Amino acid sequence: MARRRERGPWFWRGMIGLMLSGVFGLFALVAFNIPPSLMAETSCRMDRKDPAHTVILLDQSDPFNPNDLDWVHEFVDNEARALPKYGRLTVMTPNAADPFQPKVIFVKCSPGSIADANPITQNPKMIESAWQKTFYQPLIAEIEHALQDTRQPSSPLFEALYTISDRADFQASSENRRVVVVSDLMQHSDAFSFYKVGADYDAYLDSKLAGTKPNMDHVQVVARIVPRQIYDLPIADVKAFWRAYFTDAGAEFGSVN
Repeated sequence: MARRRERGPWFWRGMIGLMLSGVFGLFALVAFNIPPSLMAETSCRMDRKDPAHTVILLDQSDPFNPNDLDWVHEFVDNEARALPKYGRLTVMTPNAADPFQPKVIFVKCSPGSIADANPITQNPKMIESAWQKTFYQPLIAEIEHALQDTRQPSSPLFEALYTISDRADFQASSENRRVVVVSDLMQHSDAFSFYKVGADYDAYLDSKLAGTKPNMDHVQVVARIVPRQIYDLPIADVKAFWRAYFTDAGAEFGSVN
């Protein structure tokens, strides 16, 4: 009868190596899946390493029609779902009383939408429920409340945009920065008003506000133009103005309508 071949030292060394690799791999898997520490009020990362930051500038100075609520909901829903887990969402409105201090009505980070759920290790229904309850419903509540506040006598968009670009959490070191402007895009403040000089970019460059041009290098800017029955200026001229404005600011500008 043939004698069973004994396993040599290289075999046992290999087995020990495999076991150690498995242990270290398990520890690495656990370490990479430990959730970061979060701020209690905003659910944002305490280390401030936001994977994305979207700012919605909601210009409610003119009344929104009841029919507008549906598309506003859909538009905001798309923006909120596009954020990755822990992505920051800030919603602001222009402030006629203090143009360089726009009102911040919502700041929160996404807990992760159903698109982020792992169907093998997570329950997508629970992910969606948590996203709705802790993030989306409070967001919509604040936006609906803001849309009811139409007592603003002016619309200082330039001033608000400069303040956004100057925020500590919206600098070039931040990843995936995006500004969404929901407005009729009619700049109107004491410093510069389309109603007085039109959508004249040369006139803007000669104004004092040109010195506060925002720095938005590599920022994606999207305008959702609020429909009006009558526009005070040709909408093509208004779009051309803002395209020149954001191009000079270094941003990537586009309009969804």
